[in-house]
Amino acid sequence: MLQTMKHYSKVSLAHLRIAVLTVMEYPANMLGWLLSNPIQFILGFATIKFVVEEFGSVCGWGYGQLAFLYGISVISHALSMIFFVQGWFMGYYVIEGDFDRYLLRPMSVLYQFCFTKFNLVGITDLIPGICVFVYGCLQIDYVWTLKNTIYILVTLVGATFIRGGIYLIIGSSSFWTKSINDFGGYTQELFDKTTMYPISMYPESFQFVLTYLLPIGWVSFYPTAELLGIPNGRFAWDGAVWMTLVVGIIVFVAAAIIFKCSLKRYESAGN
Repeated sequence: MLQTMKHYSKVSLAHLRIAVLTVMEYPANMLGWLLSNPIQFILGFATIKFVVEEFGSVCGWGYGQLAFLYGISVISHALSMIFFVQGWFMGYYVIEGDFDRYLLRPMSVLYQFCFTKFNLVGITDLIPGICVFVYGCLQIDYVWTLKNTIYILVTLVGATFIRGGIYLIIGSSSFWTKSINDFGGYTQELFDKTTMYPISMYPESFQFVLTYLLPIGWVSFYPTAELLGIPNGRFAWDGAVWMTLVVGIIVFVAAAIIFKCSLKRYESAGN
């Protein structure tokens, strides 16, 4: 078991090194992303400021608290872009027969698909996310104790697995449809509209969906509400930070099962 984990870790590090070398080989591409990508998050942050200035608060959330919430959302988005963005484009892998090489190697196909392709362009999302988050912390005088730091890290891990699991579940439909479906725009729009504001602003029926059926509420809203001591609506949970991690693990395990079942429908690239 330990030998297997060591081997997988070495393979991941080797691929990470290749990803870094690729970025260094084409620095202008990375610079372009670094200059253009943060704009969407700056606009999102500006929208929050406009809403608060017009209405004073959003369901009891002030500007600093919303910045904290938005920062958590963007950081988890960036981490999911680094590790799981390929789930958006799984249809291309299915149609072009890229899974052939994965199936021939003596390693888990899911592991190869998720953890041997690092999208370092996601760093261009991570930087503005950290900036917004730090700004939110300063606005609300967030206290950085060891306990609170652990809570933030646990929240980000759980939120990243929720995002990655949902990308994987949606992408796995390509094995059944046999078509190239680019879900990037749809998933990005869905997460943007449901993680940058508190879900308590939506009708209770929609809150129920975002809590139990499509657990996006656990990405940022519930753990942030607990961290900041803000009432989080009718569907409140005690220990929301740790529940985010639990929900993230459940979603990703479910995604892995769906991926494995869907992989049986794979027919290679044909002729």
